[in-house]
Amino acid sequence: MNLFDVYSLYDIEPVSGQGSYVFTADGSRYLDFYGGHAVISIGHAHPQYVKAVSDQVAKLGFYSN
Repeated sequence: MNLFDVYSLYDIEPVSGQGSYVFTADGSRYLDFYGGHAVISIGHAHPQYVKAVSDQVAKLGFYSN
C-alpha cells in the first residue's frame, strides 16, 4: 500500500509505552516526542488513565445506537 508522504516512517515497531517512552520488542527505548492521539498529554500507560478505562470497559465497552 502506498501511503501519503505526510509523516516520516521509521523502521521501528513500538509494542508498549510507559510515560514519555515507547519500547520495541527487543527492549529498545525511544523518547516519544509526539503529543497527540495515544499519548494524550499524560504519557503512555498512566495508572489513573488505565484504571479509568479499565473500570469503564468492565461496565460497558461499547454501545451502538
